[in-house]
Amino acid sequence: MQEELFRSPNLVVRRVGSRGGTLIVTFGSRADDLSPDRAGFAEDFLRRTRIDAIHVINRSNLWYQYPDIAEALAHVAATARLYDRAITYGSSMGGYAAVRFAAACRADTAIALSPQISVDPRVAPWERRWQADIAHVRFDEAPLVPAKRQYVFYDPHVGGDARHARAIAAAGAATLIPVPGGGHPVGALLVETGALQAALRQIIADSFDPAAMLRQVRQARRTSQHHYFVLAQRCAARHPERAIRLLERAAALEPESHILALQAALLDRLGRPAEAAPLHRAAIQRTPSNAHAWMGYAAHLETRGDATTAVRALRSAAAHQHGAMLLDVRLAQSRLWLRRHALHWLDRVADRAITRIRRSHYAPFVARRLGRLIH
Repeated sequence: MQEELFRSPNLVVRRVGSRGGTLIVTFGSRADDLSPDRAGFAEDFLRRTRIDAIHVINRSNLWYQYPDIAEALAHVAATARLYDRAITYGSSMGGYAAVRFAAACRADTAIALSPQISVDPRVAPWERRWQADIAHVRFDEAPLVPAKRQYVFYDPHVGGDARHARAIAAAGAATLIPVPGGGHPVGALLVETGALQAALRQIIADSFDPAAMLRQVRQARRTSQHHYFVLAQRCAARHPERAIRLLERAAALEPESHILALQAALLDRLGRPAEAAPLHRAAIQRTPSNAHAWMGYAAHLETRGDATTAVRALRSAAAHQHGAMLLDVRLAQSRLWLRRHALHWLDRVADRAITRIRRSHYAPFVARRLGRLIH
């Protein structure tokens, strides 16, 4: 059974299943594909395991700051009354919603992967990652009313995620589950090791053992391409050769676009463009919407003396992007324009200014101001 419970320009709420028992309420993550009819978060898994679900599908990346969110959640709560219990579930921005809206959904448990307690600059002024996305958002967040049980999975080495996890725990009872090497968000590592699927079943059955889950992750993480990718990201700046070896391991498991793109960029940095070229092309071919892959390819083309094609590559990078990603592409386009017009001195000034701003406390403020210009 599938039925639509609510639809607006901001949200779609869709119910899948009618078996009773436990209901999982999922919230969509920040996404490039904002089609209202796309699959809900974890929808395939929940269908396969015959677990009833309501999927709240966002139509923009605004951290659920919609005037009709209360109306949408009222439809969720009305359906939740038909079940023995409800559990909210989401990742990153969806994890934020799973924690924030558990009470409104009549859920006794919230499962959140790398969530935020807030990205409102007044609440989390240290959060820098998505400020361009929320440039026009006016936050109206009520005090957090935590679910009876909260399970927060996060990578303790991702500073922002660790800080959000501690803030969620401080606001109410929460079980914090650090997953080293999971990156942001941690879901990919947990899925690839089979740990997340098992944890969801155990949480539903009230038999979840976080320590046993973490042992499973440690034992199986060598089979996770995401784990190798995260390790490569962390050592790329100081040890690019080591990072390339880790990326080769990741690609041997699953040659995803972001893995190939980072490997190509590191080869370019080490002066090995002939090896980088086919990886750039493969990354783009595998995922044509990967803006990072297009930006890396543009930088590669420019170093090879083909600035004209680099311009076209950056146009492809900008297509269908928004928020923080579009801001990065626009900065790259502006700097390429300066270099093409022999304004290298001004490009160097821009590079120093960008580096200084990103390291300062003013980075979120600047990102929001620039975000208003590109929306």
